[in-house]
Amino acid sequence: MNPFLVLDVPLDVSDDGVRAAYQTLLRRHPPERSPERFQQIQEAYQKLRTVRDRWRWCLLHQYDGHDGPLEALAMFARLPGRMRPPGAPALRVFMRGCAAAALRETAP
Repeated sequence: MNPFLVLDVPLDVSDDGVRAAYQTLLRRHPPERSPERFQQIQEAYQKLRTVRDRWRWCLLHQYDGHDGPLEALAMFARLPGRMRPPGAPALRVFMRGCAAAALRETAP
């Protein structure tokens, strides 16, 4: 499941844009009427809440047909400032976190 498609937001969306899309979809799909869709929206929002979360998802899931995390990283470097990666020391910590998350997701 691609959370960008679930929330219908572009790759360079801001935190406020993610929140607005999430709230709009929650009004359309309340849990009482469509619990499965509501769950999908919740999960997508959790994956895209912050810039860091959006980076992590894209790097781990080879977003948009890119062959791997380095291509996704290069694609992100070309995006507007609000979507650029954190500074070098923070990027190192972030990449370690991504690697740890990838190991947890692929563990049997």
